[in-house]
Amino acid sequence: MKQKVIIALVAVALLVYFLYDPVKDRFFMDTTLYVSEAPGNRPEHEERIHLGTDLMDLTFSPYGGRIVSVQLNNFRTRDNQPVELISVLLKTRAGIRVEIPTLPADLDDGLYRYTVEGDGIVFVQETSDGLEIRKTYHPAPHYGLDFKVRIKNSGNQTMDFPKGCRIIPFYGIRAEDADASKHLRAAWMKNPEDKIFREKSKKIKDPVNSEDPVAWVGLQNRYFTQILAPVDHKSPVILRPLGHDKVYASLSTPPFTLKPGQMSEDAYVLYMGPIIEKELSFHQAGLEKIVDYGTFAFLGKGILAFLSWIHGYVTNYGLCLILLAVIVRLLLLPLTQYNLKSLREMPRILQEIYDIEEEEKDHPERAEERIHPLRKKQVRSMIGSFLPFAIQIPVFLALYEVLDTSMDLRKAAFIFWIKDLSLQDPLFLLPIFMGLAMILQQRLTSASPSSDKTWIWIPVGFALCFSFFPAGLVLFWLTDTLLSVGQLFWISLRSKVV
Repeated sequence: MKQKVIIALVAVALLVYFLYDPVKDRFFMDTTLYVSEAPGNRPEHEERIHLGTDLMDLTFSPYGGRIVSVQLNNFRTRDNQPVELISVLLKTRAGIRVEIPTLPADLDDGLYRYTVEGDGIVFVQETSDGLEIRKTYHPAPHYGLDFKVRIKNSGNQTMDFPKGCRIIPFYGIRAEDADASKHLRAAWMKNPEDKIFREKSKKIKDPVNSEDPVAWVGLQNRYFTQILAPVDHKSPVILRPLGHDKVYASLSTPPFTLKPGQMSEDAYVLYMGPIIEKELSFHQAGLEKIVDYGTFAFLGKGILAFLSWIHGYVTNYGLCLILLAVIVRLLLLPLTQYNLKSLREMPRILQEIYDIEEEEKDHPERAEERIHPLRKKQVRSMIGSFLPFAIQIPVFLALYEVLDTSMDLRKAAFIFWIKDLSLQDPLFLLPIFMGLAMILQQRLTSASPSSDKTWIWIPVGFALCFSFFPAGLVLFWLTDTLLSVGQLFWISLRSKVV
């Protein structure tokens, strides 16, 4: 009875752990918007300016001289539309916004005039006192965009900017899937040698300040990112909550003074594209560190490289995951062989201990003397049964991060109903098959299956938990369990022959 209670509590705890975030996000999301729409009267159908490259199509608005759309030509959504990176949470806010704290807040919301300059575009706005704000956008290779902002004093009086100016690249990033809050993150790095700061957007409830200048700051969803990198590395950043579990970044330049005719210019590299190391590393050292494979990153990179290599010969990633499970099982064969023997031996040892305790219940000293060698065997069996599982845990966690992060596995289909191995099984068939396979595995290692029903409830609990995991991870574990069952049958046959 105690075992059943413990198993029930563990199963409930696991269900609460995996259901907490989805339920909270659905029913308790903070929908407060901490940034209002831009003021001013705009025409109902305002002008749009387009700038295209082979990799992406950009759309600009003359109001604010900002990017209002970034569509990636080589990546599609589930309804076969180009992936869009700009959040639609605020219709009149976009990037890149320039704010001067000592001047009116709506300064950058006005109408800019624009001209085409080579393959780029230039936006210019002038105030009545002679302040000129100039924004220049030029496409760069590998999902890049070179951006410059120039502030010029065209007036007759010296202008002081004791708080510098603020550059706000974008107000959030568009979520790619329904499970948005899990994947929306913000990150920055002070220099390529430093540790990266990374935090889930929904956890940023108050402003987070880098204090020191940063090499870059980025917002990301599951597979795509927007990153702004100051060329001179002189700007610290503050991350602020935006609402709907989104955040926005604000970089601050140092104070400056402009005499008549003087100007201040800052250059930036803007990356808007997939989270792929090769593409990111083209622009700046350290940019590729936004790719996150979790605690066992080195193992995750190895698994991804192996899967990519196998995929060169086997074009189905589901089959690649099955082959990965087979190879891991073969590499751990000596340990798993000992593990399965230990699992079969453990119930017998426990039964012997129980029988001795019953026989010698009136002679505890004699019972302890007989049980002592069995206790040693029990400890060895416990270690033997746990060791392969402990080795497989890092592989399991690394594979989870790869499926949750890697662009290679995005929208990778398997068979029939499994259209995306990085998402949950929509029919929950793989978790059911895995649960049945685990029931068979537990049944083969149970000492008294007729009286001890834990061999049923443990797999049921695992199947329920795995229902929330990516289908590719369940497929890997199902294959490993079936291989384990096969080994158990083989060990059982050999023991009967001997």
